[in-house]
Amino acid sequence: MSGRREFLRALGTAGAGVLAAQALPSWARAAAAQAARSAPAPAELLVRNAWPEHFETTLDALGRSWLTRNDRFFVRSHFPAPEIDPTTYTLEVSGLVRSPLTLTLAQVRDLPTIESVHTLECAGNGRGLFKLPSTSGTQWERGAVGTAAWGGARLSILLRRAELLPEAKAVWLEAADQAPLSEVPKFLRSIPLEKAMDDTLLVHDMNGEPLSRLHGGPLRAIVPGWYGMASTKWVTKIRVEAGPSDNHFMAKGYRYVYPGEDPAAAPPVEDVKVKSVITRPLAGSTLARGKVRIQGFAWAGPAGVRMVEISTDGGKTWRPAGFMGDTAPLAWRAWATEIEVKTPATVKVMARATDGKGEAQPSQARANAAGYANNSIHVVNFRVA
Repeated sequence: MSGRREFLRALGTAGAGVLAAQALPSWARAAAAQAARSAPAPAELLVRNAWPEHFETTLDALGRSWLTRNDRFFVRSHFPAPEIDPTTYTLEVSGLVRSPLTLTLAQVRDLPTIESVHTLECAGNGRGLFKLPSTSGTQWERGAVGTAAWGGARLSILLRRAELLPEAKAVWLEAADQAPLSEVPKFLRSIPLEKAMDDTLLVHDMNGEPLSRLHGGPLRAIVPGWYGMASTKWVTKIRVEAGPSDNHFMAKGYRYVYPGEDPAAAPPVEDVKVKSVITRPLAGSTLARGKVRIQGFAWAGPAGVRMVEISTDGGKTWRPAGFMGDTAPLAWRAWATEIEVKTPATVKVMARATDGKGEAQPSQARANAAGYANNSIHVVNFRVA
């Protein structure tokens, strides 16, 4: 079996979710692979990694509704999803607080509950589309994103109840999942206290249903406007500390390491970058001549989405698309427009979103070693017959 040093060295250059399986002996990997082969493939989800589960929503399924159905929502786990008994589950709040807390799931559910719609995007969404000789991690394309109505309590309620000490600056979120090697560090992320007190949620419901195991049940965090790794699943411990976590997944993981730059100075992956996808027409489809509807979703971080434009001449000129349907802060916006194609042709359409700060999607996002935050402009080719 691999040793801790070998595992962590590999973890720095490849995806932790993939390596969780690689840390097992060969017979165990073979058994896991056989179990994955015998399990039915999730409907309308692309299996990017069978164990731990990395499932990507197809663009066809993604485009059908503003809220992404639970059974179509992408799945991303760093380690195998833990089995947690809701009847014995407890949540601890400790650290730089005057009154540490231990709550059962029932007590968490008794807290004042809100339902808030937010878009969740994996930081590696689009990794497989970067033009690099090799990019570590799961090779996501465009469907590691989804929007749900999350039900739960504001984290700030518990932090106030625990009575923060003056030196408190960061909130650490510890998860229950762990690697097959017990000495490998658990998944742990931290967020600034300001973000924790602002809009961070502890959720137990997803689209009106109890949170499933694969989506972090019985309790997970939702950190609106930040990439998905911050929204820790299977939260069991909340620690208030004087600074950010030094856990591997904070100190070394989830950093923008650009070619030729010092990895030690790499900035952290945090706010979601402005992005749009075209969900209709699908690439390679054939449509009838006449008016063709182009539609999709656009989202961004705290600045929100200001506009979406499309181009059918390779980016020489752009025309606005209109927003439609429901809206909520830090949730994606549905957009649509029409073009007219009178003769048979192959059409190339591009979609570009701009956020509230004026940041627009680039033609090609700047590549980084781990393939994070690929918000390159989406280009779709289809035929009109």
